[in-house]
Amino acid sequence: MKAVINAEKLKRVISHIDKVAGTVEPTHRIVGVAYHNGNLVFYGGDGCFAVKAEICEINPTSLKFSIFLDILKSFVLELKGNVFMYSDGNYVTLRVKEENLKLKVGKFRFEKFEDRFDIVAKLSKSSFVNDLDFASSHIEEGCMVDMYFGKKVKLISEYKDIICFSLRDSYDSNMSLNWSIPYYTARHIVKSLKDSFSREILIGKGLEHLILQSDYFYNVCGEEIAENRLFLVEDEIKNSKLISKIGSNHFKHYLRRSMILGRNSQVKLSATKRGIFFYTFSRGMEYKGILETNVEGSFTTTANAYFLRSALNRIGGENLILMLGKSHLIISTPQKKRFILLKII
Repeated sequence: MKAVINAEKLKRVISHIDKVAGTVEPTHRIVGVAYHNGNLVFYGGDGCFAVKAEICEINPTSLKFSIFLDILKSFVLELKGNVFMYSDGNYVTLRVKEENLKLKVGKFRFEKFEDRFDIVAKLSKSSFVNDLDFASSHIEEGCMVDMYFGKKVKLISEYKDIICFSLRDSYDSNMSLNWSIPYYTARHIVKSLKDSFSREILIGKGLEHLILQSDYFYNVCGEEIAENRLFLVEDEIKNSKLISKIGSNHFKHYLRRSMILGRNSQVKLSATKRGIFFYTFSRGMEYKGILETNVEGSFTTTANAYFLRSALNRIGGENLILMLGKSHLIISTPQKKRFILLKII
């Protein structure tokens, strides 16, 4: 295998694979190298989310292997011009001017990467990324984000009695697909797609993966899910009543003050005609705050202040609206694209 690679393109692809792989599991921090359709192709992944990027044209070869991402990332950092790459299947050598890097290669791990798919929908990349950032903002390792693609794009997750739900239109839709992904993969998708220059993203369905296509080509593991899981949430929003309009910064100020116990602070929110009360306590400590505002109704709910604030930081906009459903307080913006649901006590 012989290839001549532009250093700037190599650096960009390695940087992107670094975002896809993440740091959760070091054993996934590898780069797969292979030939495909006349091109040298690099692969990377986090064990669930994988990317494929074309590097340059090369002559056909059956060689395919993996090399360590962190060594490659460090070597290419200051390179300029062209990088010459050679491999005999046992070692790979990268040469530029007076520098050489020779690496023992490992087994290629991306045999199951899917290139063929059925198109499901076309979306605004920025809207999808920001909605996924919001939907995964309050969850942790072990949680899942459910994604529903069709004429509407719906993203939802639940943790610590906080539900984050987003809803918006697709640009174009050919079919529907409902897919659930792990928390860490959702965060890697957000980080990676923010690095993409594309304005649109194509959603597809492979045999075993959700497919994403923008500047690069991605496979996402997970499982198909039923759409009826959204019925209760959508019914709550549909039948809710507007009870207040408040400034986002004012609400987040008292929420931030309620985090006096740190990450595990539990805040009680209550509303009367006087306004919204913030209350948190533990043995030997009590905090109270009141956001004076007009509230046309009353409610009491509790939430983890840290995770609620994380969601509010990504809900968007300078103003919030509060709505009261049958069993939830619903926090949204005037655009009604993103919603936070808190169970009423």
